[in-house]
Amino acid sequence: MSHWQLRMMIISLVVFSPIGALQSAEYTTFIADANDYRIARVVADSMGNTYVAGTRLLTSSSEIFVAKLDAAGNIVLFRTLSGQGNDVCMDMAIDGAGNIYVGGSTSSRDFPVHSPLQAAPGPGFLLKLNPDASALLWSTYFREAIMGLAVDSGGNVYVTGSTNDPRFPVTAGLPQGMVSSLTSLSPISGAFLTKISASGDRILYSGVISGNAKDCGSGSSCFLSARHTAGVSVAVDSSGNAYLAGNTDTSDLPTTTGALLQKGTGAFIAKVNAGGTALVYLTYVGATHCPLSPNTNPANTATAISADAVGNAYLAGKTFDPAFPATAGAYQTRYSGPASACPFPLPPTDVFVLKLNPTGSGVVWGTYLGGSAADVANSVAVDLAGQVWLVGATASPDFPNAQGWSQGSDFVSGLDASGSKLVYSARYPNDGASRAVAADASGLLHVAGPTGTVSTIMPGSAPTPRIFGVANAAHGPLDARVAAGEVISIYGPHIGPATPVLTQPDSSGNLPTALPGYQLITSLPNPQPLPLLYASDSQINAVIPFLSYAAGPIHMVTPNGTLPDFPLTTVAAAPQIFHNADGSPLVVNQDGSFNSSGNPALLGSTVSIWITGSSPVIIANAGGIATVAQNYYCCGVQVGQAVATVVYAGTAPGSVFGISQVNFQVPTVPQLVNPTPVTLVVTAKDHSSIPVTLYVGY
Repeated sequence: MSHWQLRMMIISLVVFSPIGALQSAEYTTFIADANDYRIARVVADSMGNTYVAGTRLLTSSSEIFVAKLDAAGNIVLFRTLSGQGNDVCMDMAIDGAGNIYVGGSTSSRDFPVHSPLQAAPGPGFLLKLNPDASALLWSTYFREAIMGLAVDSGGNVYVTGSTNDPRFPVTAGLPQGMVSSLTSLSPISGAFLTKISASGDRILYSGVISGNAKDCGSGSSCFLSARHTAGVSVAVDSSGNAYLAGNTDTSDLPTTTGALLQKGTGAFIAKVNAGGTALVYLTYVGATHCPLSPNTNPANTATAISADAVGNAYLAGKTFDPAFPATAGAYQTRYSGPASACPFPLPPTDVFVLKLNPTGSGVVWGTYLGGSAADVANSVAVDLAGQVWLVGATASPDFPNAQGWSQGSDFVSGLDASGSKLVYSARYPNDGASRAVAADASGLLHVAGPTGTVSTIMPGSAPTPRIFGVANAAHGPLDARVAAGEVISIYGPHIGPATPVLTQPDSSGNLPTALPGYQLITSLPNPQPLPLLYASDSQINAVIPFLSYAAGPIHMVTPNGTLPDFPLTTVAAAPQIFHNADGSPLVVNQDGSFNSSGNPALLGSTVSIWITGSSPVIIANAGGIATVAQNYYCCGVQVGQAVATVVYAGTAPGSVFGISQVNFQVPTVPQLVNPTPVTLVVTAKDHSSIPVTLYVGY
């Protein structure tokens, strides 16, 4: 394979990466620094501000963070809290006064408790901050990890999760499901719903929902298998009724008379009256499951719940159930997968949305939403007009994308109040919008991806041109952390020329730093234009300078003006392996053929990969093209559990500086079958790439 062929192949991969084809009310920004962030929830207030909470990953621990962004996307509040262990935020809410509530899990024995309900260290935590997060009003350990929370108009907090503790508090009138320790012969877990006072000093009510009957398949015994029931999300309506969404592998939850479905498995909904004295209803969503001992494999899985002012519940999740209760006239009445209920391996899921009436006795409407591959909703919100908004992830090439400008894996979709029409559906770059959604009073959507991207979207308008996110051009999620010399992909609606441009080096062998009317400028630390490899309407590929360090904004000059700044932070290294257009890693065997399951690399042979983001220690023009091989020993390679011998890790002649070729010898690994798929990871300066699959054989 010639240098020219390699250069053109890598340029095409950079341009056509599967990540994307990937001051107004709309903005996009990134909450990050040199550490990884994981967003748990976004919430919007009446003034159009966005609240974000999640987890910041440190070297040997993690901490929770809370941020508030104003209507222009500026961070006006940022606070972290932690002990010396791993503290993980799972959910957040705000009350009418602007107080902030956060819950999750902790391993810290020194978590900052204040006027605690529970002083002894426990696996969960719950806290309340004042509106500007300057004061911790109260903070407590909780006897179980909190998976979801909500707050009512009086500041009372509702939390849910899963418990195996037979001593978990239960109050009169609510279910007291049997649970047993994980060390017992047949452990049973239950979903809890607990209401805690606004002052954090007492439990107002609490219940545990669990089951025991389980189907492990014909001829199989479930006697020794565990029973799992867990709460995943909670909502509260304006009257103080609480709604619990959960999942179970049991078929005998204490469902209520007149409920939609009294026998089933998988997703369920429970509603507790405002006084906490009784269940209004408890119902399953479906009964379809695919037992394969010791698992029941329910077809319906709940992920999120919301409620409106009159007591309707809106449940979202994923399903491969042909019998899901979709209603006549709904947007999508049939499951996109096979008609048979239980093919193995299990089929891909569609998104589902279910609107349940206030008594839990009937479906107001229910719909599938999906395409030919796997789709899942992760968050649901209902606006003042009764429209239902979803965010999630899709692998379906035919997922609805009428308002989209990207072909990425994340989606934002909206259904009208009748569930019969999609009022909006757009794909976004990978990890750009799939984690959480909230709708404010003006109809503006506040969305977040799992790794730090936060945006507002006005569904009824054309998208505002802006930088939506930055990713390593080889492979990886949206990220605002870049390494010196890294080739990056910048995504956004209408950020580049309508006709795609693949740039060429000039007579000096350097890429251009501008196209007619377009230029990217960063300050890491000094303002300078970025060399450009490719530009299109929604994607621009560029190269970070080699002497970049610290943090600084990136902004883009267009024929219609300068786009808002987007934050970047430099890190020591951010290596990623280039991928083929189909998503498989670009690995070339010793004989020059592409590595695949049908064409494995022989043990002991030398294979080649191409990476960027390794931050090689060289002095070079970031926009220059390498003409000779120069081994700068940038990287290490791990294959499975073995460290591979790297024979070359340097420039890729014919490619831009910053793209490195790594040749390594395949170590001997245990053989199960031929070929054997093993994980392949490249490392640079203590940073590792996303694992990919290498096929080895003999």
